[in-house]
Amino acid sequence: MLDVLERPPDGARTVKLGASLVVHRGALAECATADGDVTLQTGALPPEGTPFGFAAVDVVDSASARRAERALFRSLRKPQDGWTARWLNRYVSLTLSRFLVKTPFSPNQISVGILAIGLYGAWLAAQGSYWSMLTGAFLFQAQSILDGCDGEMSRVSYRGSLLGEWLDTIGDDVTNYAFFAGTAVGLHAKTGSNLYLLAGAITVGSGVTASLIEYRYLAKIGSGDLLKYPTSQTASNSTGLLAAIAPLFKRDTFVFLTLIAAALDLLGPMLVVFAAAAVGILANVLGAEAKMARERRAAAASPPS
Repeated sequence: MLDVLERPPDGARTVKLGASLVVHRGALAECATADGDVTLQTGALPPEGTPFGFAAVDVVDSASARRAERALFRSLRKPQDGWTARWLNRYVSLTLSRFLVKTPFSPNQISVGILAIGLYGAWLAAQGSYWSMLTGAFLFQAQSILDGCDGEMSRVSYRGSLLGEWLDTIGDDVTNYAFFAGTAVGLHAKTGSNLYLLAGAITVGSGVTASLIEYRYLAKIGSGDLLKYPTSQTASNSTGLLAAIAPLFKRDTFVFLTLIAAALDLLGPMLVVFAAAAVGILANVLGAEAKMARERRAAAASPPS
């Protein structure tokens, strides 16, 4: 049982708000930089420019409860979402998360279940028939949609953890590589062409190598969030043409394109494209590692101030 303080420790600053008040987390975070005690009231706003922010809602009846719930779950959207996540995946995942958060399931348990769906899709893709590969691609897309649920549940219920970050990151990567491997095996069984085995090997080999390099960096900084890897930050801060086409390289979009390719019986050409993209991503990661190594050497050579 949690210990409840009857009064705050001497010298501590406090944030006061009514028990029925639903507040955006950005408004609470802003209180940490305020001087003295803070009282939040109905209509309190998060910092200017907060993505998907909302004014504090006092829940006094069913209508205000519904309004607060809509605002709270809408705030779980991410500005870095790709096109498919923004216009399709989030609508489905947020609807499911509103239900799942009221069940006994934890976000980490949902992560494991989502991984199982993705792996089953990979196994179906390896069977080699049109319908098995299409069904596998559909489950690949379903995993991509459901992938939002564990993070949404953890944020809305404040149950985020380092383990949860790693489960989400590794689960996505394992699903990706399993599906590409399964697709390569299925296409080889269907056509007899070794080209698809080669393309699958390049895709998986390049992807796993890049992921292991990224994991090493994340472990050093004590995080499991892939968005904290330098190449992800560079893509988020890009401008011009690069910013316009960046969503094409996001996971939500290439998974959706895979489903379309499977429906059109074009998974073979798509796998070849993925192989080329995987090599490019590995080169990008190696470039980021080389840049960080140069910066470390430069810092070590600089005299202390």
